[in-house]
Amino acid sequence: MADFQQKPPRMIPATTQDSSFYEFSIPGHVDVLSFIPSSNRTLLQYFTCNASRALASHSFVHQEVCELILPMALENQALLYATLALAAIHRTSLTSTIENAFDDNARNLVTRLTATSISFLRKELQEPGSSSLGSKMATIRTLFLCEAISGSPTLQAWRSHFLGAKALLSSFDQHIGQSGSNADSSLRFLRRWYNITEALVALTPEGLAGGQIEYFGPQPLSPKLSSQEICIDAYTGCAEDLSMAFREIGAAAWERRRATEDPDRFPRLSDEDFRREADHLELSVREMIERDKSRTNPVNIAGAPTISVQEFGEFLLCNEAYQQTALIHVHRRIRRLSSTSIPVQECVGRIIECVGSIRPAATLSPLTLLTTPLFTAGCEAQGPARSKVSWLLKSMYSHLRLPNMKRALEVLEAFWHESENSDIGWESFSRQRGWDFLPY
Repeated sequence: MADFQQKPPRMIPATTQDSSFYEFSIPGHVDVLSFIPSSNRTLLQYFTCNASRALASHSFVHQEVCELILPMALENQALLYATLALAAIHRTSLTSTIENAFDDNARNLVTRLTATSISFLRKELQEPGSSSLGSKMATIRTLFLCEAISGSPTLQAWRSHFLGAKALLSSFDQHIGQSGSNADSSLRFLRRWYNITEALVALTPEGLAGGQIEYFGPQPLSPKLSSQEICIDAYTGCAEDLSMAFREIGAAAWERRRATEDPDRFPRLSDEDFRREADHLELSVREMIERDKSRTNPVNIAGAPTISVQEFGEFLLCNEAYQQTALIHVHRRIRRLSSTSIPVQECVGRIIECVGSIRPAATLSPLTLLTTPLFTAGCEAQGPARSKVSWLLKSMYSHLRLPNMKRALEVLEAFWHESENSDIGWESFSRQRGWDFLPY
């Protein structure tokens, strides 16, 4: 047998060969998924054809994600089961209305799949050489998505996965650095996911752990990029420099709250400091808005596929909705303007206009990225604007079937009910309830 494996067989004329030598059959088709139970294969197919398309803003984003995730999932049990759980969440939402939740069987299936994924992931983390950093990060990203889009009643479960990704990347950067010596090509995409996620987490009431501001004043938010080099990332739906603005806004809001709650303990920053920082951040975001109104440079996409004028216009609307979201946080949480103030309500109206101008679609639409801006607008919306936000979230859910959209509306309705007879803001309301909701 050893000789047979090491040397190719000598060709013998057919007339002289022993016919018994050929008494075996070579299958015409090899099932590379034969090791996966049939029920799980169905879920994997559903992920490829349905769930991943609902989560993608465009066909080229869908292709990029599938080409990265699926090959790794077939080689990594932790990632495979996390992917199956994500598929199960979306598949179950097809039979769920805006009024009802998952049934027990569906919830148990998702719980079992995620628990299996976490079990495999723990083993990998205990044995650092057992899998690549890319596969570990991809697993954590998928588990994070399971919590962020599932509409789970446990609003803060997503944070543990985010912190896990943060710790993993920090450890990698400390020990290896970003010198390019690591050959894992998946890390560039996974860092894009982490960077936008960290930016959105910074805007939550709880923010990032240790959210201190690194600097104040008129320093550029993206010192390494010129205006011509900055593109809209089709995966995140916003310009590349907006993530840095989100982190700075979140950090300033975090410091502002600390200074307000206990001015004697945290006297480092004055009202004038916060005013200057708000001026700087607002000016930076408004410059981004003006820059992008005349944008002609392409969306940052893999392989530079063609994109229609209408599709590009929808990405611009998505990008502006995020920029208006940034302005709302500056006005409300750093300047401490009232929710009814003209600057805040102008941002609310523009977000509603941007989201409402994007064509409804069941898959491959920037709408999949717009829960965050619409939720932010909903927190400050007054009167008829609340009805518009509610209608848009219901419409997005009915098309894309992403449970986080339904959950965002449920959270908003609870907040609207509470704030009808008081002037409580979303940040205070969320912290009083012990919520840590991420409108992802």
